[in-house]
Amino acid sequence: MSREKKLILNTIILGFGTVLPKIATFLILPILTSYLTKIEYGTYDLVITSLSFILPIITLQIEQATFRFLIDIDTIKEKAKIVTTSSVYVIIVSLIMYLIGSIALNGFSFWSKQLILIFAVTNLLYKFILQINRGLKQLRIYSTMTLINSLLNVLMIILFVWKLRLGFMGLLISLNISIVLAIVFGLLYGGIQKYLLISSFNKYSLKEMLVYSIPLLPNSISWWIVGLSDRWIITTFLGLEYNALYAISNKIPNLFNLVYNNFNLAWQESASVSIKDDDINEYYSSIFEALYNFLVGAILLLITVSPVIFNVFIDSSYERAYYQMPILFSGVFFHSLGSFFGGIYVAFKKSSKVGKSAFLGAFINIVVNIIFVKKIGLYAASLSTLASYFVIVVYRIWDVRKFVTIKYNRLTIAISILLIITVSAINYINITKLNIMNFTIALIIALIINKKMIRNILKSLKAKRNSDN
Repeated sequence: MSREKKLILNTIILGFGTVLPKIATFLILPILTSYLTKIEYGTYDLVITSLSFILPIITLQIEQATFRFLIDIDTIKEKAKIVTTSSVYVIIVSLIMYLIGSIALNGFSFWSKQLILIFAVTNLLYKFILQINRGLKQLRIYSTMTLINSLLNVLMIILFVWKLRLGFMGLLISLNISIVLAIVFGLLYGGIQKYLLISSFNKYSLKEMLVYSIPLLPNSISWWIVGLSDRWIITTFLGLEYNALYAISNKIPNLFNLVYNNFNLAWQESASVSIKDDDINEYYSSIFEALYNFLVGAILLLITVSPVIFNVFIDSSYERAYYQMPILFSGVFFHSLGSFFGGIYVAFKKSSKVGKSAFLGAFINIVVNIIFVKKIGLYAASLSTLASYFVIVVYRIWDVRKFVTIKYNRLTIAISILLIITVSAINYINITKLNIMNFTIALIIALIINKKMIRNILKSLKAKRNSDN
């Protein structure tokens, strides 16, 4: 199977476990925005985003090293060494996190604190087991785990938040039940237990993995600064209700990440296994061109349908959140491009480069936030996010030239960015007739720039149908 076909296949497999479940999760937004107060929703968002900062720090990104080292290994003995060693480390740091959290979360009631701590530990284990299955090239197990977690979460929220009216506590219960059952599935069906042998624990392997993973930590911290610092600054200067508005304003733009994230998982593997190929420059260039066209088409369509999505799925009390979205759409677009180049860093094991570029973006984010939050409110958070992601992309484009040459169509890039800005501006006006025109234009553009990809997909489907006959 060619690299391109394998990349597409892996993207599709991962897509079933990431895109579809999270779209289903999006459907419960009306429940959360209707049956949680803004303070409760703001607190929930703050807990989730805070965990995205805490977990990488306490694990030192060992789960990323586990994935990266496993994909280069073929023997069961070596796999057991990596899985066992990293598992012992993760169990120890999980206990440490629980003890520290028990002291730190004094502001919550006893049961709320316990549910948050249990979710923190299970979330850590869940992410770790996912990466083991990725490293073992068990993408179907990986996808099924995320599918189980997401769909069960939807069902539990319907039960505990909507039916039983348990509010914030019901949401925490839902999160814990779904993630625990997903972990059980990943352990039982992933066959991980055969790689867990206490005799396989190896201090040298642990040191080697940490040498790889620790330089990735600045990257995670920096993405946290870009994402979570917005929340903390908004909460500090404007209050939890404004944080709820900002969290909701990110919901629809973040659907774009669902389009990209499953590709990015497959791309990291494909980029890594292709670095020794003679035509690596041509391969990376062709993937960038196809990906860029797809992302432009996807962002244009998502922007133009967002007024309908917002009106259907989000309570009217969050109306002010709508006006942050045009800026945030551009932000997630540049975030996806930055992640593409991050995959190249991962392939070449340039983990320190990932952190350096992300820290630069994080610095921009904090500065813009602090300077403007009192003057323009939520717009400061949206604009700082856009600015930081844009800076990261520009830096990485310049930096990756040192070890790989990617060709860019500068005219196409300039025109597409202008189109995104124009469509976003029309989206901001939010007049029905203009929205219909906006969608029509976006659809035509998306089809034109992706005609080659569409043609290839249709050819593949036709060939498959003929072979079946």
